[in-house]
Amino acid sequence: MHNQRQLRILRLSVGGAMAVAILWLGMSWRRLNSETPLVDFTAGNSSDVTLKWSLSEKQTLNHQGRARSYRVYAPEPHPRKPSAAVLLLHGHGGSADQLMGVTGRQAPYRLWMPIAEKEALILIIPDGLVSPDGKQGWNDARHLSTNPDSDDVAFLSDLIETVAESCPIDLKKIYVAGTSNGGHMALRLAAEAPEKFAAVAAIAAANPQPIFARQPKHPVSVLLMNGTDDRIVPYQGGKMIRNRGEVQSTDDSIRYWVKHNHCAQTPHSIRYPDRTKADGCTAFCDTYTNAETNVEVAVVRIDRGGHAEPSIKQPYSRLYLAIIGAQNQDIEMADQIWKFFEGKTTSTQSTKGTNMSGGEPSNDAKTRLPAGTRETRE
Repeated sequence: MHNQRQLRILRLSVGGAMAVAILWLGMSWRRLNSETPLVDFTAGNSSDVTLKWSLSEKQTLNHQGRARSYRVYAPEPHPRKPSAAVLLLHGHGGSADQLMGVTGRQAPYRLWMPIAEKEALILIIPDGLVSPDGKQGWNDARHLSTNPDSDDVAFLSDLIETVAESCPIDLKKIYVAGTSNGGHMALRLAAEAPEKFAAVAAIAAANPQPIFARQPKHPVSVLLMNGTDDRIVPYQGGKMIRNRGEVQSTDDSIRYWVKHNHCAQTPHSIRYPDRTKADGCTAFCDTYTNAETNVEVAVVRIDRGGHAEPSIKQPYSRLYLAIIGAQNQDIEMADQIWKFFEGKTTSTQSTKGTNMSGGEPSNDAKTRLPAGTRETRE
């Protein structure tokens, strides 16, 4: 009898423990599925409040009769002090989800999220409209049948104002970074709305040919980050593949912005350490500065690089690189662009010169391009 009583007690104890475990698992599952953020980080600020950073669900802005979608990466609760904002633009055929790694693939732009936490930035990641070829993209000033007919300068300007209604944004510290079609769009914003953007960065992109119909009326800092062996956007300029228009060479594009911003003709040049020999390419940076305004124009040249954002932590697959060309793995695209953006404003621009860290002074004659000369490569 005594043994039977102990056995019944043991069974009840085990059954109770299993019930508690099932109840806990059910509560955890409901809690997991009730959380809307797809990406969630926790970061502290200078106050006692803990900020919870998250990538929002898709939101919609009705613009000129069209539903435009976007995501925002911002802290909760929103800080009272206005924050700088970075607009991130995907390429033709891409999406906000693909850009930020929501799809599960490698995504160098995903590394903007820890930068946002550290620097208290707001990230705005919109989707382009579906183009006649069925791919999402931007109306980037290249008059193409494969680009949408949307007024994306107006849309992106209105989007910033919309986000600013709920997330306090410092309107003097708004920056844009984009790749390929997104990079071309960033350059169009620099040309047509330079008073709204403190600096732009275009990766695997260049000025359109013919040049912008509307010339910029204000100074704006511009960074290009291009590979010399890009098969899609040719470094030496000319026609792009798949009838995607024509671009100026990277050198001519830089000269255009150097002249517009009245920068010095001789750049400060650095060569980044070749940390990853296996990537088959090396990186250099030239920075041209206007000493009076501190407006800057810079080019990160990836020798033998392809149509890819440099990244150490987010390398693309070999299969993808076989299509787009080599990806530099000596520098981190997001880190280098933020170093260029940091401190720049639409009113006074930066009060300090850019230090694109990680490099060393270069005496390579190829990095110094006086006005009116053209670099040739074989």
